[in-house]
Amino acid sequence: MVLFKTFIYFFLVINYLYAEIPNLENRNKEAIKNNIVNTYIRSMNKWDIPFQDLLENRSGAACINWSSLTEDFLETGMFDALGYSQNIPNKKASQIAAVSGCEKMKEYYKLENSCKCEVILTNDINEVSLPIKKFDMKKEFENSIILYRKNDYEQALNKFEKLSDLGDAKSQYNLAVMHYKGQGIPQNFNRAYYWSVMSMLNGQKKAEILMKNNQKKLSDKNKIEIESEVKDNLEKAIDEGKVYAVIPLAKWHLTFPKKPDYNNSYLWLSVASALNIANSDKARNSIIKKIKNKDLDEIQNEANEIFNKMIKSTKKTQME
Repeated sequence: MVLFKTFIYFFLVINYLYAEIPNLENRNKEAIKNNIVNTYIRSMNKWDIPFQDLLENRSGAACINWSSLTEDFLETGMFDALGYSQNIPNKKASQIAAVSGCEKMKEYYKLENSCKCEVILTNDINEVSLPIKKFDMKKEFENSIILYRKNDYEQALNKFEKLSDLGDAKSQYNLAVMHYKGQGIPQNFNRAYYWSVMSMLNGQKKAEILMKNNQKKLSDKNKIEIESEVKDNLEKAIDEGKVYAVIPLAKWHLTFPKKPDYNNSYLWLSVASALNIANSDKARNSIIKKIKNKDLDEIQNEANEIFNKMIKSTKKTQME
């Protein structure tokens, strides 16, 4: 039996977004911004000050606790501190005056560091800026390794899960090892196999050994179900515009069907090449030799449709 003492200490440098707002990744960002405006207007109405009735060059500000912006709060909640201004010569001065009024109300109610006064509206323009920052995968991976070395398996597992969901092959491998060894979670060969497959498809060669050892502990039925689950989740990720899932899905079609599915592999490699993913054009050009000429036109048309859909999905995500 192979003992999996090797733990990966390399990292992949990719930037992702994270925010203080609860469950942001599953919510419409534009809707959140609009609901913040609605909450501000609702809060102003409580004080009998309809914002829309103020004179031009009006601005509104509120003390926002970003971590409390659940869907329930944005539907019925009120801001504790508000500020507004009207009839001020320019936009910047109007905003400064609104924030100043918010700060005074914040101080009066002794809200201290529980919230921050932010500009919400200027005239009828939504000025909400969501506190979204860059997610540093390199730093997050390093922190995960530190936790693992300290035997804080539960926290390390949580971090590796987050990174694994973003397509990081090395985190996926480490997560597979922890499931295999039962570190921070009860031993689970099904999940170990799932994550070792994901890791292998994302380019982690060490994962192949772990895959083979897990296969010995699974029934054929479980093995097939897990491999299908991997495929389904990669397709779902692509539907959500997540580019990192394209190459693994192309590799899946070469690896897990009884016979390599060159048509579908070529399809996804064509999409990957159009997205300018490194080395995908070389892989595509090697696969095309396996495709029958009568199938090429249909596959290429489908690849074009998928590519356009992904571009639209990516642009929509960025706008939100």
